[in-house]
Amino acid sequence: MEANRITAPRRGSLRTVIERVRALGRRPEGLPQPSANRSPLEQAVGAVDLLAHVDRELRFLYVSEASLRFIGYHREYLQTITLHDIVAPADAERLDALLARASATGSIEKATLSLIKSLTYPVTVELRVVRNSHDGVEGFAIAGFDVSAWRATEERLTHALHHDRLTGLANQSALVPALLDAQQRADAHGTPAALLLLDIDDYQRVNRALGYDAGDDMLRETARRISNTTAVSDQIARVASDEFAILMPAAASRTYAVAAAEALARRLLTAIQQPYVFNGQQVHLSASIGIALYPDVRHVNDTAGRDNNLLRWADHALLQAKAAGGNTLAFYVPDDDPADAERLKLEADLYDAVRNGEFSLHFQPITSSQSHGVVGVEALIRWLHPVHGLVPPSMFIPLAESVGLINYLGNWVLKIACMQLIQWDMRGIRMQYVAVNVSPQQFRDPRFKDSVREAIELTGIDPRRLVFEITESLLMHDPAHAKGLLEELTAMGIRFAVDDFGTGYSSLAYLQRFPLAKLKIDRSFVENLLTSRNDQAIVSAVVGIAQTLELELVAEGVETEEQRTLLTEMGCDHIQGWLVCKALPSEELAQRFEAHTLHLHAPSHAGPADPEELAHLYRTPA
Repeated sequence: MEANRITAPRRGSLRTVIERVRALGRRPEGLPQPSANRSPLEQAVGAVDLLAHVDRELRFLYVSEASLRFIGYHREYLQTITLHDIVAPADAERLDALLARASATGSIEKATLSLIKSLTYPVTVELRVVRNSHDGVEGFAIAGFDVSAWRATEERLTHALHHDRLTGLANQSALVPALLDAQQRADAHGTPAALLLLDIDDYQRVNRALGYDAGDDMLRETARRISNTTAVSDQIARVASDEFAILMPAAASRTYAVAAAEALARRLLTAIQQPYVFNGQQVHLSASIGIALYPDVRHVNDTAGRDNNLLRWADHALLQAKAAGGNTLAFYVPDDDPADAERLKLEADLYDAVRNGEFSLHFQPITSSQSHGVVGVEALIRWLHPVHGLVPPSMFIPLAESVGLINYLGNWVLKIACMQLIQWDMRGIRMQYVAVNVSPQQFRDPRFKDSVREAIELTGIDPRRLVFEITESLLMHDPAHAKGLLEELTAMGIRFAVDDFGTGYSSLAYLQRFPLAKLKIDRSFVENLLTSRNDQAIVSAVVGIAQTLELELVAEGVETEEQRTLLTEMGCDHIQGWLVCKALPSEELAQRFEAHTLHLHAPSHAGPADPEELAHLYRTPA
C-alpha cells in the first residue's frame, strides 16, 4: 500500500533537514562519527525515526545517531551494505520505484515499506525521499517515520470492517466484492456462479425462550457447522442476524453448478437439523435456503442493478423457501405476478401522496368505562387516494416501512396530533391526552428523540398529554435500547402504552422491566368475550396483571353495550371502539362534543385529587 494512504505526522520540513545535513561539512573517512553530545541537527530532527543520506548506488553517506538506535545496526556495518539490504525483499521493487520517482521529479516522494531491523524482524516505515547531494556526492536524502502502529491499527480496523465479530466469518462488506468478481468472471468466461442464502427458521424464539446468550451461542455453532460442511474454496459470510451466505466457486457448466449447489444445500439443511445443546438443554432448529445462479438466461437483457443481481435473486429464492413453510431449499424463479406491478405503482403513488398532502388524521375517542366520558383520543393516519379512495392502513403502512417513508409519516402524525390537541383546547374541548402509534423503524431511528422534542417545542404541548403506543415485539427486539429510550422519554413526561397486548409475549417479566403506563387489550379477545370462556379467562388475567402493576387498561374493538358492561365488571378502566364512536376527522369529532353526543370525562372526587392536575386539564384557554 502506498504511503499516501497512511500519512504519518510530519515533524519539520525534509528540505530543512537536507540543508542542515549539507552544513555538517566534509567528513573524509567513512560515515560521520557521533559526537559526545547530540548535534544541533539531530536535536532539530530527533523526532524523525530514520535520517540518512545515500549515494546513487544506495551506499550510506550519513546516518543519524537516532537512526542507528532505531534500526539497531552498528555504524561500521552500515558502511558495508546498501539501503537495499535493510529493506524487506518483498518491498525491493517498491523501493526502486520510489527512488525512480524521486530521481525523475526532483520532488519529495514517499512510500510505505518494511525495513529489516538488526533482530531480523520487519518494521513498517514511511520513507520520504528527495534527490540531493551530500558533500558533493549525488544521491538521495531519506527521512523515515515508524508507522507500524498505524499499520497494525489499520489492519485491525480493516479486519473488523470485513468480519463478523460474533462468528469470525466474513460479513456482507467482504462478500459484496467477491460477488461482483464472481459475476464479472461469469460474464467474461461463461463460468456460472452460485450463491446460497441460509436463514434459521424462527430463530428469535431461541432468544425469547433461552435468552440472547443462548442465541449467540447457537449462531456461533451454526457458523461452525456451515464451515465444516462447505469446501475450502467456498466463501462464507454472515450477512444478517441469523442469515449466512455461501458463495461457491465457478463451475464448468450450469448443470454442474445446479447439482453442486443443491447437494450442498441439502447437506447444510441436515447439519442444521442436528440437535443444538445449551446448558444441557437440547434445542432443535431448521433452516431455509435460497439458491441463485449467475448469469440467468431469464435476465439476459436485464442490465438494471446488475451489480447486485446474485444477492438479490438469492434473497428472492430465500423468501420463496420461507413461503413454502421453511426447512427446505428453493432455486430462484422469477415472479411475474401482476401484484408486483401493482405494488410498484402503489409505491409511486405513496411518494405522490406525500408531495400532494393526501394524508390526514382521524381520531377515535377513548372513554372511561365508569363515566363514559372521553379521556383521550387515538390518532390514526388515513390516505385518501385520488383514484382508489381510502387505502387501508394495513396496506400502506407496511409499504411505507419497506420504502423508508415511515419515519417521515410518523413524525408528521406526531406533530399534527399535538397541534390538534391544542386547537381543541382553544375550543374548550380539553382532553387529557392524545395517543400516537410509533412504528418499530421509527422507534429505532437515532433521530426519534429529537423529533419528539421538536414536536413538543413546536406545538407547546405538555409532554404529560402524550401517549405513545408501541408493540410487544418492538420492546423485545432490543430490550436494552428500548428500556433506555423509554426511560428518557418517560422522564420528559411522555407515557407508553403496549398495543395489542396478549397477541405477543405477554410476559410479566418485561412489563416489570419497562416504564409503562397502559395496556391495550387486543380486539381479538373482545370480539367473542361474551361467548368464549378462553377469552374471558385471558381478559381476566390481563386485568389482574394491570392492577398488580398499577397500569391503566384499555379495551379495543368494543362494539356492544354488553361487551362494555362485562369489561367494566371485570375491572377494565377504559373503552375504545365503535360502540362509543368510530375514528373521525378532527372537525367532525369536535362537532360531536358541541352537540353533546360525546362529553369529557370528569375525574371522580371519591379520593383526593391533585389541584394542579385538575387546573391543568380543565383550565379554560385564554
